[in-house]
Amino acid sequence: MHERLTNLRFWLLVFPIGWLVMVIISIASWPEPGASSPEQLTADVTNALRAHDFHKLEPLLAVGGEDVAKATVEHFATAQVDRGVYRDGAVVVEYTRDGTSGDFRLPVEEHDGRYVVNAVIIPKG
Repeated sequence: MHERLTNLRFWLLVFPIGWLVMVIISIASWPEPGASSPEQLTADVTNALRAHDFHKLEPLLAVGGEDVAKATVEHFATAQVDRGVYRDGAVVVEYTRDGTSGDFRLPVEEHDGRYVVNAVIIPKG
């Protein structure tokens, strides 16, 4: 056993295998993207925008990834997020900017039982 522990070839084999196992375990333990319900999604999106944290918003997006998350958070950089509600199949974020109230609609999509938002602007109709 002592010979094996001092053998360089043994360690050159053990380290890559250990690293692969660690990567596989960390990937398997990643949380699923999105939220379990539209209400939870609304709370998560609202909290991410209040905190101006695109890292929290990114896993809640259906498409776009980091770039869309950054752009969406930047849209709220000078605004105060008042509240978020789930209405008519969309997360509606109500905000105030320079004393003027507004809302921002994020359509909700379901993917494999998880709810995510699609960060596109929908005109009021």
